Amino acid sequence: MFLFLLSFSEMGLSLPIVFILFIFGGFFLISFFITSPNMDTKGLLRVLYSKPVRKADGTVEYPESRKNKF
Repeated sequence: MFLFLLSFSEMGLSLPIVFILFIFGGFFLISFFITSPNMDTKGLLRVLYSKPVRKADGTVEYPESRKNKF
C-alpha cells in the first residue's frame, strides 16, 4: 500500500492563501453557530408556508394561519 502525499506548494497553495482559507472557514463556523438556534423546523416552516405581511415601519410579520389572505 502506497501513501500519496502532496505538499501545499504542489497543490498551488501558498501561506497567505492558506491563512485566508482558515479565516473564511472560521467565519463560516462562527456564523453557523450563531444562526443555528434560529433554524428550527417550526420557524423555517412558518416562514416558508406563510405569506409575509410588511408593515409601514418596515417590520415583517408572518401570520400563523396557513391561508394566505389577498
